[in-house]
Amino acid sequence: MRRRAVLGLVPALVLEATRAFGQGQARVGWLTIAPHPGIEGFRKGMSDLGWIEGGTLTIDYAYADGRPERLPDLARALANGPAQVIVASGSDAVAAARAVITAQPIIAVSTANAIGVGENLARPPGNVTGVALLFDEIAAKWVEALSELLPPSSRLGVIHDFSLTNRAQYEMVRRTANALRHEAVSFPIETIDNLAQAVASARRESVAGLIVVSSPIFTASATSVAELAQASGLPAMFESRWIVQKGGLMSYGPDFDAVFRRAAHMADRILKGARPADFPIEQPTKFELVINMKTARALGLTVPLGLLVRADEVIE
Repeated sequence: MRRRAVLGLVPALVLEATRAFGQGQARVGWLTIAPHPGIEGFRKGMSDLGWIEGGTLTIDYAYADGRPERLPDLARALANGPAQVIVASGSDAVAAARAVITAQPIIAVSTANAIGVGENLARPPGNVTGVALLFDEIAAKWVEALSELLPPSSRLGVIHDFSLTNRAQYEMVRRTANALRHEAVSFPIETIDNLAQAVASARRESVAGLIVVSSPIFTASATSVAELAQASGLPAMFESRWIVQKGGLMSYGPDFDAVFRRAAHMADRILKGARPADFPIEQPTKFELVINMKTARALGLTVPLGLLVRADEVIE
């Protein structure tokens, strides 16, 4: 219940190109490590602005099959292809795009440091603009919310990939956990295929709860991530409501549908002649705490009333 309101240029890689049913008037490249639900927010945003995929709009989908080492080749293919603007989602995708794409504008959805602006959001660098996510900061909220379900002085398992932003999130989780007299234990993975092993390792290390940090590889595999976490018997915190909708226990983060609709707004402006430097890097304005009570009951958890009252959405 709601509480508050390309490309054939790289055949060896997993890469799709939308086939237009008519002559497309605009072309957008979509670069990320794996397919994730953010594309639906982007499509909806473009549709609301009058673009018709397969008609006036073609989207070239460049996916790295969960393997970051493939992103540079995909970015290079997009740079040499017909796309007029590139949307890059996730820090690894943004880094790959910034390294090789110089002619087309880039709309980056990642942290400010990954985008390359640091604290200076008003001055996008070169051909880059986008939406700067705040996971380095809200990582502290993951620990605070999860700790309300755990005994004092618990061990928290933190599952993350090897990207710079994931390591920064882990460091924020570790510092916050220490401040709350918990211990954060790192369980890094290279690909989503290593997730089950990481969860099993966390169980062997006797952690009391899990934090799965922000990465497109987790949202791309929302169902399996939620199932593995629930099967572990451990309470788990995630970055996106998408995973909680699939059976994860709890999430805190931005409204990703709104984030990718803003990316569509930027793409629309650029396709109509604006430059990335014409508008600043944006930040999310809406954040959501989502709790899945069905999962809580399956885990035998009693969710404190104070946490339920603060929730933006409780899934029954």
